[in-house]
Amino acid sequence: MLNRLVSIIGLLIFLIFGCYPVSHIVIGEEKAPINASDVKVYVDYPQNYEKIAIIEASSDFALKDPSFDFTHQRKTDKALNRLKNEAALLGANGIVIENLSTNIKQNLNVYEDDEGRINTSSQNEKQKEVKAIAIFVE
Repeated sequence: MLNRLVSIIGLLIFLIFGCYPVSHIVIGEEKAPINASDVKVYVDYPQNYEKIAIIEASSDFALKDPSFDFTHQRKTDKALNRLKNEAALLGANGIVIENLSTNIKQNLNVYEDDEGRINTSSQNEKQKEVKAIAIFVE
């Protein structure tokens, strides 16, 4: 019974924290975390900056940060907010967008009906992915 409870708790922790569609690679010196609302978005590099990290984020569903966005703009906003949150955790006060793309994620469902037949269905879902460089502007 205890092993089963530990397994369930482990699975829940993985689902909540392990499936978050944001990643980063630190390429500079991290700073003290700041508020995500203080992170500015740049199209080009400003003067007097230092690079902190390469960050990628997507609009894919995550239990840690759930949302059901249907429009391209809302999906882009979700990915951008996730980028800003990650940059803020690294102490970056700016991000420079490097790439914005739309990817199609295909979900395939296989199930057995009441008569024992195997059925399949698929659904395509578009998601936005954004890649940026987290920077600290002096």
